[in-house]
Amino acid sequence: MPINTTRQEILEVGKQEFMEYGYEGASLRRIAKEASVTTGAIYGYFPSKEALFDALTGEAADELLEMYQQSHVEFALLPPDQQAKALDDISDQSAPSIINFVYDRFDIFKLLFLKSSPGWCDNYLDQLAQIEEASCWEFIKVMKSLGYDVMEVDATLIHIISRSFFLQLLEFVAHDVPREKANSYMISLVKFQHAGWKKIMGL
Repeated sequence: MPINTTRQEILEVGKQEFMEYGYEGASLRRIAKEASVTTGAIYGYFPSKEALFDALTGEAADELLEMYQQSHVEFALLPPDQQAKALDDISDQSAPSIINFVYDRFDIFKLLFLKSSPGWCDNYLDQLAQIEEASCWEFIKVMKSLGYDVMEVDATLIHIISRSFFLQLLEFVAHDVPREKANSYMISLVKFQHAGWKKIMGL
């Protein structure tokens, strides 16, 4: 079997193995058997089970982080007096983009969200939430500078609100919500959350 074909076969079988057994229950021996290679051959391509899982999921995970970070960078570059007006427009654009990115790689994000090693998903959601949290604090500062009567909030509340967005995304994947419904649900949830944010911001 050619080298590239062998690697791809290991990845395909590994994906099925992780999907069925989860990270903890997955076995490199079963993967080797199903891929018709030796366990040693797997280690030639992937030095550990973690490396194999990362080869399947790492690129998509990093791309989503970068996409989300970029959307907030673009928002922060807007003039302060335009940010309040642009809040809905930016979210109406970014939320469907995130949904479609995830659904174009649905199996990969099912692995990431539901089948990863203990604590991995929580850590990843925290990375996404940290982007949102930083943006929230910056937005609060901008709104205060413009004279809006912003409610006093603390870091814990900001963290909870920020993380809830990604927990919703996880639920879509966990419950196999069809893409069209996921987009519809997300638009409704974003509007719901924005109504709350506008109240907090005094808009």
